[in-house]
Amino acid sequence: MNSFDSDRDGLLVLLDGLLVGAQQLMESPGDWAERLGGDGASPLVARFIDQLDAEWHDAWPPSVLCAQVTEQVRAQMAAWHPGWPHLWAHVLRVTGLAVALAEDAGLDPALAYLTGICHDVAKLDELRTSLPHEEEGADFAGDALRGHLPGAQISAIQAAICKDGDDTLARILNDADKLDKIGAVGVVRRVSTGMDRGWLPAALGRVADDAERFPPMHFARSRALARDKRAFVAWFVPAAEDALLW
Repeated sequence: MNSFDSDRDGLLVLLDGLLVGAQQLMESPGDWAERLGGDGASPLVARFIDQLDAEWHDAWPPSVLCAQVTEQVRAQMAAWHPGWPHLWAHVLRVTGLAVALAEDAGLDPALAYLTGICHDVAKLDELRTSLPHEEEGADFAGDALRGHLPGAQISAIQAAICKDGDDTLARILNDADKLDKIGAVGVVRRVSTGMDRGWLPAALGRVADDAERFPPMHFARSRALARDKRAFVAWFVPAAEDALLW
């Protein structure tokens, strides 16, 4: 038996700490470490934070253009919906992982960065316009990048955002986006939108379902991450569900 499986009180404290609500800005593993107890965290919380840190790749803009587009994306997302911080954290995680995958694949990290940072820029706007956020995101990317990149590169970014591409860039975005659904990151992503324990069974069930139906990955690094993340879900979610029933 994993030593953490029997720490039901610790699991409940951890789960309660993850219930921050979608309006709370949590941009890094450091934000979560501070929230969950910092240096005084229990061994179980420390294990969770270590896993989160291993999965969460920092998204540092690799060029001036990337930094400029990042500010445009953040401003667009934060314009009106109070839940934008939750989506912003997802975008940062996907972007950081996309850059890491691009480096392994020999692709320009800046292209992966721009694709990741723009991929969900219009997702909240879809709630009020009913327009597909992929298409709106591709249009946003085109407007932001026109005159700064060759047309072929802009088209590749747009195709990846629209899920129409079948090249390395599109596969990188696919893997990075899907990987954000599972592991400790997946737990944070699903659980943190709620603010009370009544939300936990549905959120944990969603993570377990995503891990069970997880699609094949395209790169050695994403396949290794998927194995590690699914293994984490396999012990964490049942233990957490058991703690809620105890």
